[in-house]
Amino acid sequence: MEQQNQNALAPKALILKFIEIKNNILKYWWVVALLVLVGGGIGFYIDSTLVKHDKYMASITFSVSGGSGQEMGGGFGSLLGMQMQSGGDGNLFAGENLFYMLKTRPVLERALLTPVDMGNGKQELFINYYIDSTFVKQDDWEPYDSPFLKIRIKPGTLPSKLTLIEQQMVDFIVYRVRRETEITVLNTKTSFIELRSKLEHELLSKAWLELLLETMQARYQETQTRKSYKMLRNMEKRADSLARMLNSSESQLARVTDLNEMVVDPTAKVQELRIGRKSSFISSLYLETQRSIENLRMTIIKETPLFTVIEPVHLPLEVSKFELQNMKFGIAIGLFLAIIIIILRQTYLDAMKELKPIITKKQ
Repeated sequence: MEQQNQNALAPKALILKFIEIKNNILKYWWVVALLVLVGGGIGFYIDSTLVKHDKYMASITFSVSGGSGQEMGGGFGSLLGMQMQSGGDGNLFAGENLFYMLKTRPVLERALLTPVDMGNGKQELFINYYIDSTFVKQDDWEPYDSPFLKIRIKPGTLPSKLTLIEQQMVDFIVYRVRRETEITVLNTKTSFIELRSKLEHELLSKAWLELLLETMQARYQETQTRKSYKMLRNMEKRADSLARMLNSSESQLARVTDLNEMVVDPTAKVQELRIGRKSSFISSLYLETQRSIENLRMTIIKETPLFTVIEPVHLPLEVSKFELQNMKFGIAIGLFLAIIIIILRQTYLDAMKELKPIITKKQ
């Protein structure tokens, strides 16, 4: 019975404790206000020092449609006498994996090292265009006399051919541009995806989104069609080998046929028949391989995924002049600390009340 009474009193005690905490917060409202002002002020100061330049907000909405790629149809599978299925690593880009893949280092690095048209037939790597169009030199490199100031990557440079200092500079830009790029689902009821960027140059922000989307589409297509392309290369090698064998066999058949015209012995025709059967067999394999190659090429077209742009980037872009992210965070921290301080103070006073009779008795 006593245990049941204690269970019944537990919710009541909890509610009473909550009311007590609420009354204490209202009583010491000035503590809450003070800490909220302090936290918000610190956050506002951080925002004002971090945000030095206007940023142009660009967005592009797209959807991803994958190819079927389920049947190889009479091609390679028929040639080997078994059922084959094609398609790349589709799960690699399924669900939220696509969001992560878009901001991985290989994709961002590939986009940064892609040549872009600067007008008048002049091409430049996007990473150089980015450095020239933003304040990365003035804000991050010049104050520290960074060695990156003297570096300019030449067009056509492969990632594997970058020097150590060039690779470090690329890593720095990759980290910077990753923070300036976001990807989200536009609506949970649709499959539309929105890609956003905030860069310090209007045309740069637009060009970055379009280039990043093209790079991701190329990476996606390479992954989806990788197996089919591998089989296609193997089949083309097989076709070349069969073509060489067929040419050799036909040349041998022509020589034997020419010699047999002057030979009376009927047994000489046996070799001609054997070479003829061999040529016919090789010819049938060669034709079948060519049909398989054409089937594989059609399959690659069918299974190639397509990125469809629903809403492209429109100029002029919206300008983000000032953000209060750190200020909001500071207000939340100040409010949390104020509540914790008030609760700890009340807990301390309650504990001292309970200990006071014991201390008085001992004295």
